[in-house]
Amino acid sequence: MVKKRKRLTAKETRYLMLELISGVEYMHSNRVIHRDLKLGNVFLNSTMDIKIGDFGLAAKLEFSD
Repeated sequence: MVKKRKRLTAKETRYLMLELISGVEYMHSNRVIHRDLKLGNVFLNSTMDIKIGDFGLAAKLEFSD
């Protein structure tokens, strides 16, 4: 759908940004930092679901008390 149109509507963009922020929030709540978040590492399927990939540079934060 998006490939045919080559662009997103403002409503779709808002939805996708909220989903992306939610994904980053989830990673951070689990103490994971992606460190290479860019458009090439964000995947969109036909039902407009976002997947964040390429965790090769990701770091898990560990704190000792």
